[in-house]
Amino acid sequence: MGLHGADSALAGLREFAGTFDQAVFMCGGIQPDGPLPEDWPIAERKKLADELRALNISVLLDWGGRWSDDMGTSFRSSKRIKDLARQMVEECEKVGADGVDIDIEGWPADMRNAYTDFIAYLSEQLRQRDMMTSLCTFSLSREARRETGVGFIDPALLVPYVDQFRCMTYDLYCPPSQFVGPTSTAPWGRETMQYMVSRVPCEKVVMGLPTYSVDWDIAEPGNSKQVNDYKFIADREKQSPIGRGWCYYWDVSLIRYTDADQHPHLLWVTDARSTKSHLVTVDSLDLAGVSFWLLNGEEDPAIWRTVTEHFRR
Repeated sequence: MGLHGADSALAGLREFAGTFDQAVFMCGGIQPDGPLPEDWPIAERKKLADELRALNISVLLDWGGRWSDDMGTSFRSSKRIKDLARQMVEECEKVGADGVDIDIEGWPADMRNAYTDFIAYLSEQLRQRDMMTSLCTFSLSREARRETGVGFIDPALLVPYVDQFRCMTYDLYCPPSQFVGPTSTAPWGRETMQYMVSRVPCEKVVMGLPTYSVDWDIAEPGNSKQVNDYKFIADREKQSPIGRGWCYYWDVSLIRYTDADQHPHLLWVTDARSTKSHLVTVDSLDLAGVSFWLLNGEEDPAIWRTVTEHFRR
């Protein structure tokens, strides 16, 4: 579970404490040089980690990193990646975290070996301390792999070093793209997870699901946005002449409405019903579990009730 907004997230974790067993603290983006981000003080993270431990919820510290030429130069330095890994491990120890989650996206394919070397060294340092190495990765199908080739993340190379792969089965369609559709669908989710378990043992694969929906402004696509406010969605459902419709095969809900500027909207909704369809994939492929982006207290609580009921059968 990715946390965004400690107070509201903690309230949700307390209410559904029996559902969650892990929380991921989003600690910011790494830089080519210098220390780790300090926007979220260690003392505050430690306090939250202690509260979660009392709920039997483990904690991972997550760092991301966007591509730049300087980042490429930095990560090709053995000294730099070892120093960065040691900083991450030290911060885990100070916070009282159980490991590290790496969420690096958008790097070129020729960084594959440098990225793998970094993960390998980080994993070595973490395992010496009985800590976990987690990797957040985009979801690929066989068809997508044929189109894009092997990217900088090669699961087959990383399997020996990574304890869990959190596969992001969302952002299939993402604003401000000109291509309109839901953030995730059941068939796409199944296809990407089937591909992943052909590369990685199923017990290491966690299916990453969204809690947010996508509201497309058809007249001005640039105004389209991700929505993580279930009350806003409920209001749009009342405003719609057809309410909330169910799109079979895709297994996702759709609300059509017109805004105050007379712009038509397609609001593809992530809800309990669409989540349930993804949970069937988790069961059928015997995956390690599910993770969600994100928890901030504004997502539909019916999603958490559905997950709780599903895994307590």
